[in-house]
Amino acid sequence: METLPSRRRILVIDHNDDVREILCGHLSAIGFDASAEADGASGLSRLASDQAIRPFHGVLVELEMPALGGLAVLRELRERFPSVPVIIMSDALHVTKLRQAMTAGAKEYLVKPFDSGLLRHKCMNVFLDGKDQAM
Repeated sequence: METLPSRRRILVIDHNDDVREILCGHLSAIGFDASAEADGASGLSRLASDQAIRPFHGVLVELEMPALGGLAVLRELRERFPSVPVIIMSDALHVTKLRQAMTAGAKEYLVKPFDSGLLRHKCMNVFLDGKDQAM
């Protein structure tokens, strides 16, 4: 399997351990360098600390998280890191909030559970500037 020309770094922010592990595994399998954080505050902190050294090229963030939810994280990302594309994720119960997230600046959304092909397609399009490259 080919890898991306330069491994783009993607940050996954989700409070569910299993989801973070699965997403990072899928992202790594298609050639991204995936890192994860368990909540919105630590995700924003990680993004801020890493941006000067080794920037992230995109963020996948869960909409429904305790404490600092995905919509608040998205708004903070748009303010502090406007060039970093965001894919927001949630289950089908929150489709209205996913649409709000698109209005607030998310580039794409994923409804859970999603299949690996859809994840790959959306990540390649959003995090590789619209180039859904064959891997």
